[in-house]
Amino acid sequence: MRKLLFFIVVISMIGIFFIHCNQGGPTSKGPYSFDSIRFDPLPPKELAPNATPEQKVSFAWNEFLALNWRSSFYTDKKRDNPDLSWNYSSSTQPYPDLLVWETYLHRSELRPYSDQYVEFDNPPHYIFGAKPVPLPSTPNARFDLFDNLDENNEIGSCNLYGRVDVFDKSNQVLFQAKGNRDEYNYLLTYYPTKKRLLAATTRTVNNITRDSTYFPGSSGLPCGCPILQTVVCLPCGGATGGNNGQPINGQPITGTMEVKTAWRRLAPDEDSSTFFTRNVIVYSKGPNNQVYYTNAIYALIGLHIIHKTQNYPNFVFATWEHVDVEKQHMAYVELDTAAGNEGNEIGPLHKDYPRIHPIPAIADSSTAYVHRELAKKNPKSVWQYYRLVGVQTTPTNDSTSFSYFMANYVIESDSILGNFHGSGIRTPFDGKANSLYQKHGYTMGGCQGCHGVAQTKFGGDQSFLMDTFGKPVDTPDVARSGGKLARLLRALDKINLQQQLLLKDKSVH
Repeated sequence: MRKLLFFIVVISMIGIFFIHCNQGGPTSKGPYSFDSIRFDPLPPKELAPNATPEQKVSFAWNEFLALNWRSSFYTDKKRDNPDLSWNYSSSTQPYPDLLVWETYLHRSELRPYSDQYVEFDNPPHYIFGAKPVPLPSTPNARFDLFDNLDENNEIGSCNLYGRVDVFDKSNQVLFQAKGNRDEYNYLLTYYPTKKRLLAATTRTVNNITRDSTYFPGSSGLPCGCPILQTVVCLPCGGATGGNNGQPINGQPITGTMEVKTAWRRLAPDEDSSTFFTRNVIVYSKGPNNQVYYTNAIYALIGLHIIHKTQNYPNFVFATWEHVDVEKQHMAYVELDTAAGNEGNEIGPLHKDYPRIHPIPAIADSSTAYVHRELAKKNPKSVWQYYRLVGVQTTPTNDSTSFSYFMANYVIESDSILGNFHGSGIRTPFDGKANSLYQKHGYTMGGCQGCHGVAQTKFGGDQSFLMDTFGKPVDTPDVARSGGKLARLLRALDKINLQQQLLLKDKSVH
């Protein structure tokens, strides 16, 4: 009898244990708690130091939920500002008419080619080069939409295509990059011309090369750098002072935030109600290679959010994608990196390629939690069809660490970006340092490692929007073909040579 009772107790405890563990989601491997995920209108300004994976994914979702809040622009004309009269429970629509992140400044607004900075809250105003883009393809095409898909690849590593079973290579994935108010105000205040920003990025990368720091005598953390040092040191979330040490109303700032989004056209057999879709600006070439724009309905399939904070000055990187993206017959073609042939497609069309790195169980569990809460608040919410892929925080050399390789299936789809852990695009796997943190070089993987190149090679504080190679942008990518990658690679070659000369000069002295 005692043995029978003991057996019953053990079986009961095991059952309770599994029930408890499975509360975190279908792929949960532990009793995770996501109580700190809030459906709030403002993004978090800071993440706890030495954050656990639970804290990281919760922080990421709090960003996602805040940035997908309804924008107040149509009522008060303010960009990067939530409508406080709206919430996830008050709406029966799949998503609002305008989201907060959509009102961030497009890269051509963040860094205007004319160097003519205007008020952040101005309506969308895209100018490529010295003149506006040529006339639209149809009389009613609009150029004042908030989504401007002017990039035809993520960072020059491959061209990506959607639903190749239907479209073959006629449905290319397009991208756009945007920055928030704090980032824009920093540029407007300190580096409002390409010339001044170039001087600052050059000084920054030279300081990093010589002294492994943004400026001589620094503590090694690039937050609140003295403006007299003239280095690129973007605002950090949680700070109560500007980069020149002056107070900002005594209130912590959000810090620099950037968003990168990936889009494609839907096939006739797809259920559009499971996608966030928008009427967007897209570009084509007409007679004599003249670039023209038109409008079309595109669906969001991937989203990156990066956020610089005091505890994480190398940015917090988080990425989401549509839940069915691996079933959507995606394909890519790699781009050549060889000198003289940069940017041309090489090799086969890789169809239905496998995911390079699995999504962590805790990320899946956090997605399941958010989806359940969204269903309670609004059963029609489209965000029930988007999942968190991973979160990166502090650079590390440990390739087994949480989200070391954080490959979004439709943004780092090929092996160069998905497995990136090198010092450049031509050397993506050489294992050399790509990121600077607390005066030490690290070989970080994935998104953060790749953005580390923008820090240590371009002096842009881990932001590719800050470099001066092909920026400010003079034309949408479609006008350049392989030119985007060619400029990036040649710039890296030039900078590598300059760094070698600087190190040689330092050793002589």
